[in-house]
Amino acid sequence: MFLRAILLLTTTFPLTLLAYPQMIRHGYNNCTTCHVSPRGGGMPTDYGRALSKELLSTWSYEGEEQWDYGAIDEKPDWFKLGGDFRTVQVHTRNQRGTMGRYIIMQEQVEAALKHKNSYLNITAGSDTLKESRPWYIPQFYFYTNLTDHLNMRVGRFVPRFGVNTPEHIFSTRGPLGFGFQSERDTLEFMYIQNKWDVSLAVVTGELRNKTEAQGFYTQINYSFSTKEKIGISIEKQTRGSEDLSLSMHGLVGFTDKLYLITDSVYRNSESVNNRIQEGFFHFSKIGWEMEKGFHFILIEDLKKQDLQAAGTTEFLYGGGFVFFPRPHLEIQGVLAKQRVARFESGEGEYAWLMLHFYL
Repeated sequence: MFLRAILLLTTTFPLTLLAYPQMIRHGYNNCTTCHVSPRGGGMPTDYGRALSKELLSTWSYEGEEQWDYGAIDEKPDWFKLGGDFRTVQVHTRNQRGTMGRYIIMQEQVEAALKHKNSYLNITAGSDTLKESRPWYIPQFYFYTNLTDHLNMRVGRFVPRFGVNTPEHIFSTRGPLGFGFQSERDTLEFMYIQNKWDVSLAVVTGELRNKTEAQGFYTQINYSFSTKEKIGISIEKQTRGSEDLSLSMHGLVGFTDKLYLITDSVYRNSESVNNRIQEGFFHFSKIGWEMEKGFHFILIEDLKKQDLQAAGTTEFLYGGGFVFFPRPHLEIQGVLAKQRVARFESGEGEYAWLMLHFYL
């Protein structure tokens, strides 16, 4: 079964990892170019803000990309501010009926103190999943360059694994424990060269669901060019079960407008009663920037929780758009078909409209 899973991984042509990984079509294949976090996502660097105006957004005015929209002429270089507010309207229709739901996914503010090549970063916000905890600190870390090539990060955050996309609902993110609010206590080292990078991390501590987790992570990426990057990730973790996960992931910019993002994960889990469950998870997105800031996308997502059980397969495919009208604003709409093996009536509909405001 393990060999069959490896075959599935290699035949998907997985080609990795930024919060907006489609920027590889412009030759940006390193997360730290645009983000404070080496994993990508969250607060942009000054250069990342400039790119959000020049390459990402349809319209902008001078200074709009700054967190203060250019209101302050001289801001201190040692202090950085960011944040994310994300909401979504979801629609589903299947044999169980029709349902619509509005969800506030993220309300967070991020601040960082910078000294030379080091950052002290803290994220605070409301916990959208727990009414009893309306305000808390999900993420904090200290990040520094030990040498020209070796970086270290320590604190509470999500370790590097697979493609860090903002679509946390897809099978390679949230269902595998790498989605929103899945931070854990982590010590991470990353060695970066021009063509490749490798990271090693050890994790411990309590997850959001009160499960104790300890584990080891490694990721290796190789860039054939500034527009092509592939990699593998390995997870060995204990959180109620013994999990071994292997990811083959990556991205490619075919042109300045056409790109592919894909991630495939094989997971082997051994429960406390010694039952072994093998699963396969896969996500791909093809995007085409029709006009500056407006992308047409095709997506497909496969989740097979147990390769031995026929009723554990879920498959989603569809299309939609991503629109960056101005710096700080993203709108995404998707209409998809969803097949769930345990349902008898075949396909259902799944659609969402997402609004993302970021500082």
